[in-house]
Formats: sequence, structure tokens, C-alpha cells
Amino acid sequence: MRISRRWRISRRRWPTWRPGPVRPSRRPPGAEDHAYTLADARDAEALAGRLARLGGGTVAVCGSGLTGVESAAELAERHPELDVVLLGRQEPGAAMHPEAGAYLRVALERLGVRVRAGAEVVKVLPGAVELAGGESVAADVVLWTGGTRVSPLAAAAGLTVDERGRVVTDEALRSVSHPEVYAVGDAAAIRQGYGVMHGTCQSGMPTGVHAAVSIVRALDGRRPKPFRFGYYHTPVSLGRHDAVVQFTHPDDSPRRVYLTGRLAARYKETVSASPWPTYGRMKKMPASGAFWPRGGRFTRTRGVR
Repeated sequence: MRISRRWRISRRRWPTWRPGPVRPSRRPPGAEDHAYTLADARDAEALAGRLARLGGGTVAVCGSGLTGVESAAELAERHPELDVVLLGRQEPGAAMHPEAGAYLRVALERLGVRVRAGAEVVKVLPGAVELAGGESVAADVVLWTGGTRVSPLAAAAGLTVDERGRVVTDEALRSVSHPEVYAVGDAAAIRQGYGVMHGTCQSGMPTGVHAAVSIVRALDGRRPKPFRFGYYHTPVSLGRHDAVVQFTHPDDSPRRVYLTGRLAARYKETVSASPWPTYGRMKKMPASGAFWPRGGRFTRTRGVR
């Protein structure tokens, strides 16, 4: 059955999803030498050039999180001559509402993406990836999207960091080891009532504003206020003209409301282009940057209001 491309609200109540333990983002042997990444524009240009010269063959996208899903969909749509296989431990869209996740997987199938869930890549070879258990998957190009790593600068400077290299902060976004240093966005490990925040633009911009306001308060001799933030959506592109937008509770668990199809794609494009208009608005009306969802009971930590 085709899922309607419009607003959808499920009538069934689903149990609250809670994020599991964070795995270290170490890359397997061979990934540094034989896999492409999307860490910056130069990496993306190198991958685009390689695919343009390939003409055919298999591309293995390693990592079934949102970056892997978007990358696999974009590659399959832009290069229909290629066989795109998406490898990852979890089913794509596993953290979404079941109906939204099903829409995502149907879209990948329509684009011709082969999905291998439950696959853990343990080694990247010049012409293949090796999975746990000994199986090899042949690949002319490997794109690594599994996990994120931050600059080693904070660790090298002696700041307390987590297993991903992010600066561990207190409730006001100050380094727990060097309180005169503030950390924001995906460079920071910021704990809320629901766990450690993940790095996206929807939380990155508020942390930047909060840190700036906190510095001004400290210079004025006032105590910085605790930072609180609640998520509100997870938009995922499925090629240029399709997407799924999962609206969420403040703790990032899925609501029953989601958006699909071209309307969702337009929503995602608007979100992706929002930082510059937001910056322009904040220059004209600085106070407008102070408004974001605080998350209510979901973001409260013991002893902090």
C-alpha cells in the first residue's frame, strides 16, 4: 500500500523511545586509506569526481544513520547506473515512528538502494568491505558515514573530553575542567535530562547564542544560566524531490506526526537554508535569537532548574 504523501498522524500510541549508549566513533582498519567521507567540501568534491569517472559498479555506504540514508538516496538518484548498498548495524529509520520509518525504507527501495541491516563493517579493503563474521561485500567505492569525530584540539589543549573528543560541559556550557572555556554545537558534550545532545543545527545555534549571552553575564558579574533545549523534528532527504520529516518530543523520541513526499522535501530545504536568514534576523533583532524550545520536564536535570 502506498503511504499518502501528506501530514500523517498515527492513532496508535507507541512506547517512548530512549537513546541507547553512545558507541565510540573509531573507524575500522582501512577506512582512513580506502574510504571517502563527507567531512568537508574537499572530501565531497573528491567523491563526486571519483563517481563521475566510475561509469558503473558498486558504492558501499557504511553507516545506516541519517547521514548514510541521505547519502545513499542522493547517490542512487543522481547515479542510477551505480549499485548502491547501505550497510549498518540498525535498520534505516529505526528511531522514527514505525510508519515514517516504513516510508523511508520504501523510498530507498524505490531508488534501488540495497539495504543490509545488522551489518557491522570491521575492515575496509581496496575493493571491498569486510563484515563481522567474515563476509566481504565487493565495492568499487566506499563512503564512510558511521559516527562523527571532532577536532582533536580540545583534547590536545588539556580540556576534559568524552569518547568522541567533545568538550564535556557543565549546565551553563562551560568546560568542566576549564570553566573559562565555553563549548557549543557538535564540539560539546552537553547533558540534558534525556541524555547527551547530538550535534545538529537545531541545537547548535541555540548553544551558540546561550554561550554568548553567558559570557556577557559573566563579564557583568552575573552567574550564567543553565542551558536547556528540546528537539522538535528530524528532517531526512530521500533524493531531491522526496523526504520524511519526523516530528519529535523534546527528548528526540518520535511523535505520531510526520510529513512525507514533496512537501517534506520543501520543508527540509527550508530547514537546511535557515541558518543564514536566522543570522540576518538576529543581526537586526538580537533578542530573536533567545527563543528556542526549552523542552519542559524532558530537559530538567537533578538539582538544575
